Formats: sequence, C-alpha cells, structure tokens
Amino acid sequence: MHNVLSSEVFPDPRLPVAGERIELVADVAPHSHAFFEIAVVVAGRGTHLSAAGEVALEPDSVVVLRPGEWHGYTDCDGLVLRNAYLGPDVFGLLSGALVRGGDSPEPAHPAVQHAMRLLEASIDEPWTLDRLAGLVNLAPGYLVRLFGRTAGISPMAYLNRLRAERAAGLLIETELPIAAIGALVGWHDPSHATRRFRTTFGLSPTHYRATFRP
Repeated sequence: MHNVLSSEVFPDPRLPVAGERIELVADVAPHSHAFFEIAVVVAGRGTHLSAAGEVALEPDSVVVLRPGEWHGYTDCDGLVLRNAYLGPDVFGLLSGALVRGGDSPEPAHPAVQHAMRLLEASIDEPWTLDRLAGLVNLAPGYLVRLFGRTAGISPMAYLNRLRAERAAGLLIETELPIAAIGALVGWHDPSHATRRFRTTFGLSPTHYRATFRP
C-alpha cells in the first residue's frame, strides 16, 4: 500500500493546503497519507473503502480522513470528487498567522530548502542540528529561526514528521517488526520511536497498524 507523503502534495511547506478536482474512471487501490483529506462527491457514484468498511457514494456525499487513515475507491461510475488536503500541522500554522496579525509567511530561504531536501533524502541518518546547519553553511540558531519563519516548525521537528510519515507507510505496507521499522527511519530506541510516532499521529505504532491496516 502506498503512503502519500506531505512533500508529494504540498510543494511549499509554508502553505500545507491544496485542492483538486478528480474524475475516477477506474478503481483506486487502498492507500494512506499523512495529512487531512476532505472529499466531496459532485457527480457519479461509487464505493468508498476504509477501515470503517464500505460506504456507497452519491452526489453531495462527503468523506473526511485524518492523517494516517487508509482508503480507496471501487465501483466508480462517473465519480467526480472535489478534494481538499490539509497538512497535519496546518492549524498550528494558521494560529501563528493570526498571532502575527495575518502577515504572509516569508519567502523560503534557499538554505531552508536545501536543509529540507537533505533531511528528506536521508531520514535514517543520525542527524543533529549542528551537522545540518554546517551542511547549509549557517549557524544552528539562525537555521532554526529561518526554518520557523518559512516552515512553521524547527528542523528537527520537520525530521521527526518525515520519520513518522515513513514509519506509518511501513507499518501498513510491510510485516516488519515495529522496532525494525523504527531503525529504518532513524529511531533506534523503541520507546523514543513510540513517543515520536504518537506525537504525530496520536496513536502508538501498534495501535496504528491494528487500526489502519486493511
């Protein structure tokens, strides 16, 4: 089962909001994603599959999915959806914007973009703030400030979110033990891995797998 990462849907981490119109002419295999999704049926019919079971869809039906839930579609007959995607931390970013008086976020600094790509490419490495800052030629404190202004979170919080998203996909897609999954994403202490995973998804890895695996 494919796990869709936030970075695949939100190219600009400062604005974790996206939308699209989708016309389904064939079944959509079960998949999961690490963000909120709201789908409104505007035409046609079909069946929605999820851990909650099968639900018949018709115009004006609404599907709401929280981060980590798997779902799919079958029996699609001219099914047209309007989808909205919201990042798991979008509400925190909106709150921050309100506190700042609604100011627009600053343009993404090239060093922040570089740091994000480095973390995304090697989430299993033993990253430290000092090492990351050195690779993008910035002082650690300055990198944290830039990251917060453009992404709304710190570099290490961003890394933990990436690791949690990757772990969520492996929990659903594989039979690997939870400790092995933690090690693959860079969490070598099982207790630490469980705490970090729960912070992102609100569930322990064990509960997540039991709840969302098809």
